[in-house]
Amino acid sequence: MAIVGRYAARRGLQFVPVFFGTTFLVYFLMFALPGDPLANLSVGKQANPAYLAYLQEQFNLDDPFFVQYLKYLGGIFTGDLGQTFRGQSVAEIFVERFPVTLKLALTAFVFEALLGVGIGVWAALRKGRFIDNLSLAGSLILISIPVFVLGYVAQWLFGVKLGWFPVAGISAGWPMAYILPAIVLAALSLAYVLRLTRQSLLETLNSDFIRTARAKGLPPWTILRKYGLRNSLIPVVTFLGADLAALMGGAVVIEGIFNVPGIGQQLYSSIRLGEAVVVVGLVTALVIIYLLVNLLVDLLYGVLDPRIRYE
Repeated sequence: MAIVGRYAARRGLQFVPVFFGTTFLVYFLMFALPGDPLANLSVGKQANPAYLAYLQEQFNLDDPFFVQYLKYLGGIFTGDLGQTFRGQSVAEIFVERFPVTLKLALTAFVFEALLGVGIGVWAALRKGRFIDNLSLAGSLILISIPVFVLGYVAQWLFGVKLGWFPVAGISAGWPMAYILPAIVLAALSLAYVLRLTRQSLLETLNSDFIRTARAKGLPPWTILRKYGLRNSLIPVVTFLGADLAALMGGAVVIEGIFNVPGIGQQLYSSIRLGEAVVVVGLVTALVIIYLLVNLLVDLLYGVLDPRIRYE
């Protein structure tokens, strides 16, 4: 336990440069966007010069880039994540919208893990047969289709034509309002999980210790459950752990297509308005979640394979 604690502490120290690097890079990219971010507040109407001057001072828009960035970091370390140009706190936005994105990401993750691993195992056990060839062909099709195309097709077919799921929004609640966007969000990753599970399990089943277990007369299910899956799931767990955080950060397109009021939709809106503080705050929070999930995945390795030690 002490070794695991020291390992987690070392990994925690690695969060520091990632945190500063991420906030610096995202803030720089937002700073480099052309145009005046305050111009979007006065489209089609006369702006109040005094109010614009107040916003310039409030958001440090007249300061050089490094000064703006250092002031932003100072706010973070004092618990202030900043606010939008309209005065809404970034912390309030995160608390309001993150549960929606988390619910969407977890629903997609369930589809991805259960279907990807399940079909991958089934295909590996029937290598060269119809189900194996069908799964490989189906996964290749999913990989080839852009996610926005798949999203609009699924929305039109299952939402408009068949009426099985709501077309947009989350008014229907979970699970009905989340199933269709979650399936679309998980489609690409599901294909990768399927292929990764199949290939990893095939390699494990051809190992010497599996042949020894068969020679000893162990039942096929015992061999698969106790030796095959446990040794072949490490790369799959690695991918799933990284992808869970990626699902939360990569839902911008899906939340836009299905009008899901989550973090992705807010990021798109804030980028369009040039609200650097909002974008950096939300991205930083997602990066921290990503790092924590990857730490948890690394700690799970020892559970899956006792040979792994956190020295």
